Amino acid sequence: MNGYFNRLVRIEQPRRLDWLIYFAGFTLLHIPAILNFKNNDGSHNAYLLFAGSLLKGTLSLPAGAPDFGDMISYHGLHYLPYPPFPSLILLPFVAFFGTAHVNTVTIALLMSCLNFYLLYKIFIRLKIDQDYFVWLMVAFFFGSGYWYALFTTHHVYAFAHITSCSLQLLLIAEVLGKRRWWLIGIFLGCTFLCRQFTVFYLFFVLGYMYYLHKEKIEKAKFLNLVSLGCSAGLFVAVYMLYNYMRFGNLFDTGYRYINYIGVLKERVNEFGVFSVKYLPFNLYSFFIKGFNIEFQGRGLLHIQDMDLWGTSIIAGSPFVIASLKARWPKMLLISAWATIILIMTGFLFYHNNGFHQVNCMRFALDFLPLLVVLVALGAKEIAPWLFKGMIVYAVFLNLLSFMIHFIYQAH
Repeated sequence: MNGYFNRLVRIEQPRRLDWLIYFAGFTLLHIPAILNFKNNDGSHNAYLLFAGSLLKGTLSLPAGAPDFGDMISYHGLHYLPYPPFPSLILLPFVAFFGTAHVNTVTIALLMSCLNFYLLYKIFIRLKIDQDYFVWLMVAFFFGSGYWYALFTTHHVYAFAHITSCSLQLLLIAEVLGKRRWWLIGIFLGCTFLCRQFTVFYLFFVLGYMYYLHKEKIEKAKFLNLVSLGCSAGLFVAVYMLYNYMRFGNLFDTGYRYINYIGVLKERVNEFGVFSVKYLPFNLYSFFIKGFNIEFQGRGLLHIQDMDLWGTSIIAGSPFVIASLKARWPKMLLISAWATIILIMTGFLFYHNNGFHQVNCMRFALDFLPLLVVLVALGAKEIAPWLFKGMIVYAVFLNLLSFMIHFIYQAH
């Protein structure tokens, strides 16, 4: 019995029953998030509303839809400003249960169980030391912004992030596994239709393809490129058609028509959606900004909430430093880091750093799966006590921030 328990804890060669135990435990842990959805009418999730619109054959949101604060107003109609793939995921659920009765947190939990399995497969294919499996799983799910996103998938942003993470992991697992390039192109296209900047995963895919074929015949390389390009290009074409059908322009995503509010409205009105003016604030947010509890009231002694501008990835998830010690073939390292840096660069010039967010930079979820691959490859290069300590610290910060945010928000 002790041997079985030890193997279960180490995630060592899990069998079907073991996976059921993992998934059941993960689900039970998040029952509060599922139940909390009852306090969030499903009709107030824009992806659910858009899924309902698609079923009715229209691309605009229903008349009288709630003002989400960042919806598009165009010629008297309201539109979803974000790419449509998460709504396509929700389409069959909305068709069967109705818009107001689909629990997006439950669906995100199902995707998270898939992500658990995919991470395991990725670690196996990378030949990561078994002793690090459970620590890396804890780091990804509970020591990063993934956990906050999962808890808040009743909102459009978080649901898109979890969906995109699943697709990124599917892409990475396929690249490291069977390498069906047409399928990799589909995963790339789908994650692009969740979070646009994840299109830069193309650089990781091309880098891996070059690494595999650098000493092989050119014909195989060419055929793989065609297969990848055709399948991924199809989704780019769908997005362009989606833009044209809404705004009469293939390249108009509609962001300039968003009904911005507050400080974001001030920024966009003065500097636009992207500007070099945002660089200092975003650099500080992504790499330096610390864990911050907001105190208010007399003498600033009463806790109000967490700072909703978030915590930098280094301060909130310090274990990511292990990625700098990753050992991998040079071409793979270059392509992986190029992908991460390109995705990050897009956000550094963006008008928003991810607000609202608690103890994380949620935009980092657009490259977190690939970053965790590098963390896994570099973990052994750091003293075990330090690496594990950083993960424990990251989980503790998440627990503390959730307790403060969700309890004080309820009051």
